[in-house]
Amino acid sequence: MKSKGVAYLLWFFLGFFSAHRFYLGKIGSGLLYFFTLQLFGIGWVIDLFRLGGMVDIYNALHFGGGKNVNTNTNSNVNNVVVNLSGAGQSSNNNVTEQLQRLSELKASGALTDDEYNAQKAKLLS
Repeated sequence: MKSKGVAYLLWFFLGFFSAHRFYLGKIGSGLLYFFTLQLFGIGWVIDLFRLGGMVDIYNALHFGGGKNVNTNTNSNVNNVVVNLSGAGQSSNNNVTEQLQRLSELKASGALTDDEYNAQKAKLLS
């Protein structure tokens, strides 16, 4: 992994030679910056603000991003809870109304087919 500290040190001390860009594998822009004296000095100042992000992008592309990568692999189907008022209703009527509500949600596009089938299976079990 590339270090932001090393990149900033290279930028500060050897920036006019594009050392920080070569360090991050940006050979093409490093050569362009080198031969144009850091785009006439403007590129050196711009890199002060962009360098941290450039290191993050390099690490994400080459090392998977380390601690910044979202490792959430939860692929559970979203649960839909249908609350119906009227506690005096029978359980069969309640299930029927819940199935009807699920069908309406699916028809409106709020539920995918997989979500609909998962919720239907829960109700019928």
